[in-house]
Amino acid sequence: MPELDIPMANFPIAGSTGTLDPYIPSAAKPWNARRVAHVYRRLGFGASLEQIEQGLQMTPSELIDSLLDTAADLGAPDPPFWAGYTSADYNADPNSVFTHRDNLRRQWLNNMLREGIQSKMALFWHNHFVTSINVVGCNAYLWDYFELLHTNAFGNFKVFAREMGKNPAMLAYLNGNQNVAGNPNENYARELMELFTMGESNGYTQADIVEMARALTGWQANMYACTPAYFDPTKHDNTPKTIFGLSSNYSFTTAHNLIFTAKAEQVSHFITGKIYKKFVYQSIDPAIVDGLAQVFKSSNWELMPVLKTLFKSEHFFDDRIMAAQIKSPLESMIPIWKMAGADKLPQVPDTWWNAVGYWSYQLGQDLMNPPNVAGWPGYHAWINESTLTARWNYTASVSYLLSQDDTLKENLRTIAQSLTNDSNDPAVVTTALVDYFMGQNLDPVHLQGAILNFKAGVPENYYQDGSWNLYWNDAPLQIINLLYYLVRLPEFQLT
Repeated sequence: MPELDIPMANFPIAGSTGTLDPYIPSAAKPWNARRVAHVYRRLGFGASLEQIEQGLQMTPSELIDSLLDTAADLGAPDPPFWAGYTSADYNADPNSVFTHRDNLRRQWLNNMLREGIQSKMALFWHNHFVTSINVVGCNAYLWDYFELLHTNAFGNFKVFAREMGKNPAMLAYLNGNQNVAGNPNENYARELMELFTMGESNGYTQADIVEMARALTGWQANMYACTPAYFDPTKHDNTPKTIFGLSSNYSFTTAHNLIFTAKAEQVSHFITGKIYKKFVYQSIDPAIVDGLAQVFKSSNWELMPVLKTLFKSEHFFDDRIMAAQIKSPLESMIPIWKMAGADKLPQVPDTWWNAVGYWSYQLGQDLMNPPNVAGWPGYHAWINESTLTARWNYTASVSYLLSQDDTLKENLRTIAQSLTNDSNDPAVVTTALVDYFMGQNLDPVHLQGAILNFKAGVPENYYQDGSWNLYWNDAPLQIINLLYYLVRLPEFQLT
Protein backbone atom coordinates (compact mmCIF):
# COMPACT_ATOMS: atom_id res chain seq x y z
CA MET A 1 0.00 0.00 0.00
CA PRO A 2 1.74 3.21 -1.10
CA GLU A 3 1.99 6.04 1.38
CA LEU A 4 1.25 9.63 0.46
CA ASP A 5 4.31 11.66 -0.44
CA ILE A 6 4.09 14.10 2.46
CA PRO A 7 6.88 16.68 2.80
CA MET A 8 9.16 15.46 5.56
CA ALA A 9 9.65 18.99 6.91
CA ASN A 10 6.16 18.71 8.31
CA PHE A 11 7.04 15.79 10.56
CA PRO A 12 8.06 16.35 14.18
CA ILE A 13 11.68 15.55 14.89
CA ALA A 14 12.53 12.80 17.36
CA GLY A 15 12.14 13.80 20.98
CA SER A 16 10.24 16.64 22.54
CA THR A 17 9.43 19.75 20.52
CA GLY A 18 8.44 22.13 23.28
CA THR A 19 7.04 21.33 26.72
CA LEU A 20 3.69 21.46 28.47
CA ASP A 21 4.46 24.98 29.65
CA PRO A 22 1.96 27.48 28.26
CA TYR A 23 2.80 28.82 24.82
CA ILE A 24 4.03 32.42 25.02
CA PRO A 25 4.12 34.16 21.62
CA SER A 26 7.53 35.40 20.52
CA ALA A 27 9.25 36.69 17.42
CA ALA A 28 10.26 33.12 16.62
CA LYS A 29 6.79 31.69 17.33
CA PRO A 30 4.32 34.53 16.77
CA TRP A 31 0.60 34.41 17.56
CA ASN A 32 -0.72 34.69 14.03
CA ALA A 33 -3.57 33.56 11.79
CA ARG A 34 -1.90 30.22 11.11
CA ARG A 35 -1.73 29.31 14.77
CA VAL A 36 -5.31 30.40 15.41
CA ALA A 37 -6.41 28.28 12.45
CA HIS A 38 -4.30 25.40 13.80
CA VAL A 39 -6.33 25.48 17.02
CA TYR A 40 -9.61 25.28 15.13
CA ARG A 41 -8.41 22.58 12.74
CA ARG A 42 -7.26 20.27 15.52
CA LEU A 43 -10.04 20.94 18.01
CA GLY A 44 -12.80 21.29 15.45
CA PHE A 45 -13.41 21.40 11.72
CA GLY A 46 -11.72 24.60 10.66
CA ALA A 47 -12.25 28.30 11.31
CA SER A 48 -14.04 31.03 9.44
CA LEU A 49 -12.16 34.22 8.68
CA GLU A 50 -14.22 35.95 11.36
CA GLN A 51 -13.18 33.37 13.97
CA ILE A 52 -9.52 33.77 13.04
CA GLU A 53 -9.76 37.53 13.37
CA GLN A 54 -11.48 37.18 16.76
CA GLY A 55 -8.87 34.67 17.92
CA LEU A 56 -6.08 37.11 17.14
CA GLN A 57 -7.62 39.55 19.62
CA MET A 58 -7.21 36.99 22.43
CA THR A 59 -4.17 35.43 24.00
CA PRO A 60 -3.63 31.74 23.12
CA SER A 61 -4.71 30.73 26.62
CA GLU A 62 -7.86 32.87 26.44
CA LEU A 63 -8.84 31.33 23.11
CA ILE A 64 -8.40 27.77 24.36
CA ASP A 65 -10.39 28.51 27.52
CA SER A 66 -13.17 30.13 25.52
CA LEU A 67 -13.46 27.34 22.96
CA LEU A 68 -13.33 24.44 25.41
CA ASP A 69 -15.57 26.02 28.03
CA THR A 70 -18.16 26.98 25.43
CA ALA A 71 -18.13 23.47 23.95
CA ALA A 72 -18.46 21.84 27.37
CA ASP A 73 -21.38 24.11 28.30
CA LEU A 74 -23.41 23.06 25.27
CA GLY A 75 -24.51 19.79 26.84
CA ALA A 76 -26.36 17.24 24.74
CA PRO A 77 -28.32 18.29 21.65
CA ASP A 78 -32.08 18.38 22.12
CA PRO A 79 -33.55 14.87 21.79
CA PRO A 80 -35.59 14.10 18.67
CA PHE A 81 -39.22 13.08 19.01
CA TRP A 82 -38.27 9.45 18.39
CA ALA A 83 -35.61 9.31 21.15
CA GLY A 84 -37.75 6.96 23.23
CA TYR A 85 -39.29 4.90 20.44
CA THR A 86 -39.56 1.16 21.04
CA SER A 87 -39.87 -1.49 18.36
CA ALA A 88 -43.64 -1.32 18.80
CA ASP A 89 -43.58 2.36 17.77
CA TYR A 90 -41.81 1.47 14.52
CA ASN A 91 -44.06 -1.44 13.60
CA ALA A 92 -46.59 0.83 11.90
CA ASP A 93 -43.92 2.58 9.82
CA PRO A 94 -40.78 0.45 9.43
CA ASN A 95 -39.22 2.81 6.87
CA SER A 96 -38.96 5.56 9.46
CA VAL A 97 -36.27 3.51 11.24
CA PHE A 98 -33.80 4.46 8.53
CA THR A 99 -35.18 7.97 8.13
CA HIS A 100 -34.53 8.70 11.79
CA ARG A 101 -30.99 7.32 11.60
CA ASP A 102 -30.27 9.48 8.57
CA ASN A 103 -31.68 12.51 10.37
CA LEU A 104 -29.33 11.95 13.30
CA ARG A 105 -26.32 11.54 11.03
CA ARG A 106 -27.18 14.80 9.27
CA GLN A 107 -27.63 16.51 12.62
CA TRP A 108 -24.18 15.42 13.74
CA LEU A 109 -22.57 16.51 10.47
CA ASN A 110 -24.35 19.86 10.67
CA ASN A 111 -23.10 20.30 14.24
CA MET A 112 -19.55 19.60 13.04
CA LEU A 113 -19.91 22.54 10.68
CA ARG A 114 -21.65 24.96 13.03
CA GLU A 115 -20.04 24.46 16.43
CA GLY A 116 -17.27 22.01 15.59
CA ILE A 117 -15.43 21.45 18.83
CA GLN A 118 -18.01 19.54 20.88
CA SER A 119 -18.82 17.43 17.82
CA LYS A 120 -15.14 16.72 17.17
CA MET A 121 -14.63 15.58 20.74
CA ALA A 122 -17.78 13.44 20.64
CA LEU A 123 -16.49 11.90 17.40
CA PHE A 124 -13.20 11.11 19.13
CA TRP A 125 -15.02 9.31 21.94
CA HIS A 126 -17.25 7.55 19.39
CA ASN A 127 -14.04 6.06 18.03
CA HIS A 128 -12.93 5.12 21.56
CA PHE A 129 -16.10 3.72 23.13
CA VAL A 130 -17.12 2.11 19.86
CA THR A 131 -20.58 0.88 19.03
CA SER A 132 -22.21 0.35 15.63
CA ILE A 133 -25.82 1.01 14.69
CA ASN A 134 -25.64 -1.91 12.25
CA VAL A 135 -25.16 -4.19 15.26
CA VAL A 136 -27.19 -2.32 17.89
CA GLY A 137 -30.19 -1.84 15.62
CA CYS A 138 -32.29 0.20 18.06
CA ASN A 139 -32.57 3.93 17.29
CA ALA A 140 -33.43 4.84 20.88
CA TYR A 141 -30.21 3.14 21.97
CA LEU A 142 -28.34 5.05 19.28
CA TRP A 143 -29.71 8.31 20.69
CA ASP A 144 -28.81 7.35 24.29
CA TYR A 145 -25.27 6.64 23.14
CA PHE A 146 -25.07 9.86 21.08
CA GLU A 147 -26.28 11.84 24.08
CA LEU A 148 -23.77 10.16 26.41
CA LEU A 149 -20.88 11.01 24.08
CA HIS A 150 -21.83 14.67 24.10
CA THR A 151 -22.63 15.10 27.79
CA ASN A 152 -19.39 13.44 28.93
CA ALA A 153 -16.97 14.53 26.21
CA PHE A 154 -15.24 17.07 28.48
CA GLY A 155 -16.23 15.65 31.86
CA ASN A 156 -14.98 13.01 34.26
CA PHE A 157 -13.55 10.02 32.42
CA LYS A 158 -14.10 7.64 35.33
CA VAL A 159 -17.81 8.48 35.31
CA PHE A 160 -17.86 8.35 31.51
CA ALA A 161 -16.43 4.82 31.43
CA ARG A 162 -18.83 3.58 34.10
CA GLU A 163 -21.90 5.07 32.43
CA MET A 164 -20.85 3.72 29.04
CA GLY A 165 -20.81 0.21 30.50
CA LYS A 166 -24.54 0.32 31.19
CA ASN A 167 -25.50 2.31 28.12
CA PRO A 168 -28.01 0.22 26.16
CA ALA A 169 -26.12 0.59 22.88
CA MET A 170 -22.95 -0.76 24.52
CA LEU A 171 -24.85 -3.55 26.29
CA ALA A 172 -26.23 -4.63 22.92
CA TYR A 173 -22.96 -4.18 21.01
CA LEU A 174 -20.64 -6.03 23.39
CA ASN A 175 -23.03 -8.69 24.64
CA GLY A 176 -23.86 -7.28 28.05
CA ASN A 177 -27.25 -8.93 27.72
CA GLN A 178 -25.54 -12.31 27.74
CA ASN A 179 -23.41 -11.54 30.79
CA VAL A 180 -25.33 -13.13 33.64
CA ALA A 181 -24.56 -14.84 36.93
CA GLY A 182 -23.42 -18.41 36.41
CA ASN A 183 -22.66 -17.84 32.72
CA PRO A 184 -20.52 -14.71 32.36
CA ASN A 185 -19.79 -13.27 28.91
CA GLU A 186 -16.28 -11.84 28.79
CA ASN A 187 -16.69 -9.58 25.77
CA TYR A 188 -17.30 -6.24 27.45
CA ALA A 189 -14.95 -6.91 30.38
CA ARG A 190 -12.12 -7.59 27.92
CA GLU A 191 -12.73 -4.45 25.87
CA LEU A 192 -13.23 -2.35 29.00
CA MET A 193 -9.64 -3.06 29.99
CA GLU A 194 -8.01 -3.54 26.58
CA LEU A 195 -9.57 -0.72 24.58
CA PHE A 196 -11.47 1.57 26.93
CA THR A 197 -9.22 2.12 29.95
CA MET A 198 -5.84 0.37 30.20
CA GLY A 199 -4.57 -0.66 26.79
CA GLU A 200 -3.86 -4.04 25.28
CA SER A 201 -2.04 -6.51 27.57
CA ASN A 202 -1.28 -3.67 29.95
CA GLY A 203 -1.67 -4.81 33.55
CA TYR A 204 -4.43 -7.42 33.46
CA THR A 205 -4.70 -11.16 32.88
CA GLN A 206 -7.26 -13.51 31.41
CA ALA A 207 -8.29 -14.38 34.95
CA ASP A 208 -8.94 -10.68 35.61
CA ILE A 209 -11.19 -10.55 32.53
CA VAL A 210 -13.24 -13.49 33.79
CA GLU A 211 -13.59 -12.01 37.26
CA MET A 212 -14.39 -8.55 35.88
CA ALA A 213 -17.14 -10.07 33.73
CA ARG A 214 -18.69 -11.60 36.84
CA ALA A 215 -18.70 -8.21 38.55
CA LEU A 216 -20.41 -6.56 35.59
CA THR A 217 -23.34 -8.98 35.40
CA GLY A 218 -26.93 -7.82 35.79
CA TRP A 219 -27.36 -4.91 33.38
CA GLN A 220 -29.73 -5.75 30.54
CA ALA A 221 -31.06 -4.10 27.37
CA ASN A 222 -33.58 -5.81 25.11
CA MET A 223 -32.36 -4.71 21.69
CA TYR A 224 -35.23 -6.49 19.93
CA ALA A 225 -37.94 -4.69 21.91
CA CYS A 226 -35.81 -1.51 22.08
CA THR A 227 -36.93 -0.84 25.64
CA PRO A 228 -34.79 1.04 28.21
CA ALA A 229 -31.82 -0.62 29.87
CA TYR A 230 -32.32 -1.87 33.42
CA PHE A 231 -30.50 -3.70 36.23
CA ASP A 232 -31.76 -7.18 37.10
CA PRO A 233 -30.36 -8.19 40.52
CA THR A 234 -31.28 -11.83 39.88
CA LYS A 235 -28.75 -11.88 37.02
CA HIS A 236 -25.94 -10.28 38.99
CA ASP A 237 -23.21 -12.47 40.48
CA ASN A 238 -23.34 -11.43 44.13
CA THR A 239 -20.32 -13.45 45.31
CA PRO A 240 -16.66 -12.55 45.94
CA LYS A 241 -14.35 -11.96 42.97
CA THR A 242 -10.60 -11.50 42.72
CA ILE A 243 -9.48 -8.80 40.27
CA PHE A 244 -5.88 -7.59 39.98
CA GLY A 245 -5.10 -9.79 42.98
CA LEU A 246 -7.62 -8.00 45.20
CA SER A 247 -10.65 -9.86 46.54
CA SER A 248 -14.06 -8.39 47.32
CA ASN A 249 -17.70 -8.80 46.33
CA TYR A 250 -17.24 -6.31 43.53
CA SER A 251 -20.33 -4.75 41.97
CA PHE A 252 -20.66 -3.05 38.60
CA THR A 253 -19.66 0.29 40.12
CA THR A 254 -16.91 -0.87 42.46
CA ALA A 255 -15.32 -3.00 39.73
CA HIS A 256 -15.10 0.06 37.49
CA ASN A 257 -13.69 2.10 40.38
CA LEU A 258 -11.05 -0.56 41.01
CA ILE A 259 -9.56 -0.03 37.56
CA PHE A 260 -8.87 3.59 38.41
CA THR A 261 -7.31 2.87 41.81
CA ALA A 262 -5.36 -0.32 41.12
CA LYS A 263 -4.29 0.59 37.56
CA ALA A 264 -4.05 4.37 37.66
CA GLU A 265 -0.70 4.43 35.82
CA GLN A 266 -1.98 2.32 32.96
CA VAL A 267 -5.23 4.27 32.59
CA SER A 268 -3.63 7.70 32.79
CA HIS A 269 -0.98 6.97 30.16
CA PHE A 270 -3.25 5.04 27.83
CA ILE A 271 -6.01 7.66 27.68
CA THR A 272 -3.75 10.72 27.49
CA GLY A 273 -1.66 8.94 24.88
CA LYS A 274 -4.73 8.34 22.78
CA ILE A 275 -5.77 11.99 23.10
CA TYR A 276 -2.26 13.00 22.07
CA LYS A 277 -2.26 10.74 19.01
CA LYS A 278 -5.56 12.12 17.77
CA PHE A 279 -5.11 15.82 18.43
CA VAL A 280 -1.35 16.33 18.24
CA TYR A 281 0.65 13.67 16.37
CA GLN A 282 0.58 9.98 15.63
CA SER A 283 3.92 9.23 17.33
CA ILE A 284 3.68 9.89 21.07
CA ASP A 285 6.15 12.18 22.78
CA PRO A 286 6.75 10.27 26.06
CA ALA A 287 7.64 13.36 28.10
CA ILE A 288 4.45 15.13 27.07
CA VAL A 289 2.24 12.12 27.78
CA ASP A 290 3.95 11.58 31.14
CA GLY A 291 3.06 15.13 32.07
CA LEU A 292 -0.53 14.79 30.87
CA ALA A 293 -0.90 11.52 32.80
CA GLN A 294 0.11 13.31 35.98
CA VAL A 295 -2.45 16.03 35.32
CA PHE A 296 -5.10 13.38 34.66
CA LYS A 297 -4.49 11.54 37.93
CA SER A 298 -4.14 14.65 40.06
CA SER A 299 -7.43 16.05 38.70
CA ASN A 300 -9.31 12.89 39.73
CA TRP A 301 -9.83 11.80 36.11
CA GLU A 302 -11.32 15.07 34.90
CA LEU A 303 -10.70 15.51 31.18
CA MET A 304 -10.83 19.29 30.96
CA PRO A 305 -7.56 19.95 32.84
CA VAL A 306 -5.80 17.51 30.52
CA LEU A 307 -7.23 19.13 27.41
CA LYS A 308 -6.44 22.67 28.54
CA THR A 309 -2.90 21.74 29.54
CA LEU A 310 -2.26 20.12 26.17
CA PHE A 311 -3.88 22.68 23.92
CA LYS A 312 -2.32 25.66 25.70
CA SER A 313 1.16 24.13 25.62
CA GLU A 314 4.14 25.35 23.64
CA HIS A 315 4.40 21.78 22.35
CA PHE A 316 0.96 21.97 20.69
CA PHE A 317 1.90 25.23 18.94
CA ASP A 318 5.32 24.07 17.72
CA ASP A 319 5.84 24.55 13.97
CA ARG A 320 6.71 20.88 13.57
CA ILE A 321 3.38 19.82 15.07
CA MET A 322 1.30 22.03 12.78
CA ALA A 323 0.09 20.54 9.49
CA ALA A 324 1.50 17.12 10.43
CA GLN A 325 -1.61 14.98 10.90
CA ILE A 326 -3.35 13.17 8.03
CA LYS A 327 -6.95 14.30 7.77
CA SER A 328 -9.83 11.93 8.26
CA PRO A 329 -12.39 11.97 5.43
CA LEU A 330 -14.68 14.32 7.35
CA GLU A 331 -11.73 16.58 8.19
CA SER A 332 -10.94 16.80 4.48
CA MET A 333 -14.46 17.90 3.51
CA ILE A 334 -16.32 19.84 6.21
CA PRO A 335 -13.63 22.52 6.75
CA ILE A 336 -13.98 23.61 3.12
CA TRP A 337 -17.57 24.64 3.80
CA LYS A 338 -16.66 26.07 7.19
CA MET A 339 -14.00 28.34 5.74
CA ALA A 340 -16.38 29.39 2.95
CA GLY A 341 -18.92 30.53 5.55
CA ALA A 342 -21.51 27.77 5.15
CA ASP A 343 -22.01 27.74 8.93
CA LYS A 344 -23.83 31.07 8.53
CA LEU A 345 -26.38 29.67 6.08
CA PRO A 346 -29.87 29.24 7.59
CA GLN A 347 -29.78 25.64 6.40
CA VAL A 348 -27.39 23.43 4.47
CA PRO A 349 -29.45 21.28 2.07
CA ASP A 350 -30.08 17.72 3.23
CA THR A 351 -28.84 16.51 -0.13
CA TRP A 352 -25.44 18.05 0.61
CA TRP A 353 -25.19 16.27 3.95
CA ASN A 354 -26.35 13.03 2.38
CA ALA A 355 -23.57 13.39 -0.14
CA VAL A 356 -20.91 14.09 2.51
CA GLY A 357 -22.10 11.13 4.57
CA TYR A 358 -21.93 8.85 1.53
CA TRP A 359 -18.53 10.14 0.44
CA SER A 360 -17.15 9.71 3.95
CA TYR A 361 -18.50 6.15 4.00
CA GLN A 362 -16.83 5.44 0.67
CA LEU A 363 -13.55 6.72 2.09
CA GLY A 364 -13.80 4.42 5.11
CA GLN A 365 -15.37 6.68 7.76
CA ASP A 366 -18.99 5.55 8.02
CA LEU A 367 -20.40 7.75 10.77
CA MET A 368 -21.94 5.65 13.59
CA ASN A 369 -20.53 2.49 12.01
CA PRO A 370 -16.81 2.07 12.79
CA PRO A 371 -15.40 -1.13 11.28
CA ASN A 372 -14.96 -2.97 14.59
CA VAL A 373 -14.64 -2.43 18.33
CA ALA A 374 -11.14 -0.98 17.85
CA GLY A 375 -12.59 1.82 15.72
CA TRP A 376 -11.06 3.54 12.71
CA PRO A 377 -7.26 3.18 12.85
CA GLY A 378 -6.78 6.58 11.19
CA TYR A 379 -3.53 8.19 10.06
CA HIS A 380 -2.05 6.39 7.02
CA ALA A 381 -5.01 3.99 6.98
CA TRP A 382 -7.14 6.85 5.66
CA ILE A 383 -5.17 7.01 2.42
CA ASN A 384 -4.31 4.12 0.15
CA GLU A 385 -4.31 3.30 -3.56
CA SER A 386 -8.07 2.73 -3.46
CA THR A 387 -9.11 5.84 -1.54
CA LEU A 388 -6.68 8.54 -2.66
CA THR A 389 -8.22 9.33 -6.05
CA ALA A 390 -11.70 9.04 -4.52
CA ARG A 391 -10.63 11.52 -1.82
CA TRP A 392 -9.51 13.95 -4.52
CA ASN A 393 -12.80 13.58 -6.35
CA TYR A 394 -15.02 13.87 -3.29
CA THR A 395 -13.27 16.93 -1.86
CA ALA A 396 -13.46 18.51 -5.31
CA SER A 397 -17.19 17.76 -5.28
CA VAL A 398 -17.49 19.46 -1.88
CA SER A 399 -15.81 22.49 -3.44
CA TYR A 400 -18.10 22.34 -6.47
CA LEU A 401 -21.19 22.57 -4.25
CA LEU A 402 -20.01 26.02 -3.19
CA SER A 403 -20.74 27.17 -6.73
CA GLN A 404 -24.38 26.13 -6.33
CA ASP A 405 -25.11 28.73 -3.66
CA ASP A 406 -24.93 32.45 -4.43
CA THR A 407 -24.30 33.37 -0.79
CA LEU A 408 -21.29 31.08 -0.58
CA LYS A 409 -19.88 32.37 -3.84
CA GLU A 410 -20.08 35.92 -2.54
CA ASN A 411 -18.54 34.80 0.73
CA LEU A 412 -15.53 33.51 -1.19
CA ARG A 413 -15.17 36.85 -2.95
CA THR A 414 -15.38 38.74 0.36
CA ILE A 415 -12.83 36.42 2.00
CA ALA A 416 -10.34 37.00 -0.83
CA GLN A 417 -10.87 40.75 -0.64
CA SER A 418 -10.37 40.79 3.13
CA LEU A 419 -7.26 38.63 3.02
CA THR A 420 -5.55 40.77 0.35
CA ASN A 421 -6.87 44.28 0.96
CA ASP A 422 -8.79 43.95 -2.31
CA SER A 423 -5.68 43.19 -4.38
CA ASN A 424 -5.91 42.75 -8.13
CA ASP A 425 -2.65 40.79 -8.28
CA PRO A 426 -3.55 37.11 -8.93
CA ALA A 427 -0.31 35.92 -7.30
CA VAL A 428 -1.08 37.86 -4.11
CA VAL A 429 -4.68 36.62 -4.06
CA THR A 430 -3.69 33.01 -4.69
CA THR A 431 -0.96 33.00 -2.05
CA ALA A 432 -3.34 34.41 0.55
CA LEU A 433 -6.06 31.88 -0.29
CA VAL A 434 -3.58 28.99 -0.15
CA ASP A 435 -2.52 30.09 3.31
CA TYR A 436 -6.14 30.45 4.43
CA PHE A 437 -7.37 27.09 3.16
CA MET A 438 -4.23 25.06 3.87
CA GLY A 439 -2.32 26.81 6.66
CA GLN A 440 1.08 26.04 5.18
CA ASN A 441 3.49 27.08 2.45
CA LEU A 442 3.60 25.33 -0.89
CA ASP A 443 6.82 24.64 -2.71
CA PRO A 444 7.37 27.07 -5.62
CA VAL A 445 6.27 24.59 -8.28
CA HIS A 446 2.94 23.88 -6.60
CA LEU A 447 2.38 27.54 -5.77
CA GLN A 448 2.92 28.43 -9.41
CA GLY A 449 0.47 25.69 -10.36
CA ALA A 450 -2.03 27.17 -7.90
CA ILE A 451 -1.66 30.61 -9.46
CA LEU A 452 -2.15 29.22 -12.98
CA ASN A 453 -5.29 27.36 -11.89
CA PHE A 454 -6.68 30.49 -10.26
CA LYS A 455 -5.99 32.55 -13.38
CA ALA A 456 -7.38 29.95 -15.80
CA GLY A 457 -10.25 31.10 -17.99
CA VAL A 458 -9.31 34.78 -17.94
CA PRO A 459 -7.17 36.13 -20.80
CA GLU A 460 -3.66 36.97 -19.64
CA ASN A 461 -3.81 40.54 -20.95
CA TYR A 462 -6.47 41.39 -18.33
CA TYR A 463 -3.98 40.52 -15.61
CA GLN A 464 -1.14 42.34 -17.34
CA ASP A 465 -2.96 45.63 -17.80
CA GLY A 466 -4.48 45.49 -14.28
CA SER A 467 -8.11 45.47 -15.44
CA TRP A 468 -8.88 42.18 -13.68
CA ASN A 469 -9.99 42.38 -10.06
CA LEU A 470 -11.97 40.46 -7.46
CA TYR A 471 -15.19 42.25 -8.45
CA TRP A 472 -15.33 40.28 -11.68
CA ASN A 473 -18.42 38.08 -11.90
CA ASP A 474 -16.35 34.93 -12.23
CA ALA A 475 -13.93 35.66 -9.39
CA PRO A 476 -15.71 33.26 -6.97
CA LEU A 477 -15.55 30.53 -9.60
CA GLN A 478 -11.81 31.17 -9.93
CA ILE A 479 -11.46 30.53 -6.20
CA ILE A 480 -13.41 27.29 -6.54
CA ASN A 481 -11.18 26.30 -9.46
CA LEU A 482 -8.19 26.95 -7.19
CA LEU A 483 -9.73 24.62 -4.61
CA TYR A 484 -10.03 21.89 -7.26
CA TYR A 485 -6.25 22.11 -7.61
CA LEU A 486 -5.42 22.39 -3.91
CA VAL A 487 -7.43 19.36 -2.76
CA ARG A 488 -5.26 17.12 -4.95
CA LEU A 489 -1.98 18.24 -3.40
CA PRO A 490 -0.21 16.09 -0.78
CA GLU A 491 -0.11 19.10 1.55
CA PHE A 492 -3.90 19.38 1.55
CA GLN A 493 -4.18 15.96 3.17
CA LEU A 494 -2.50 17.35 6.30
CA THR A 495 -4.08 19.25 9.13
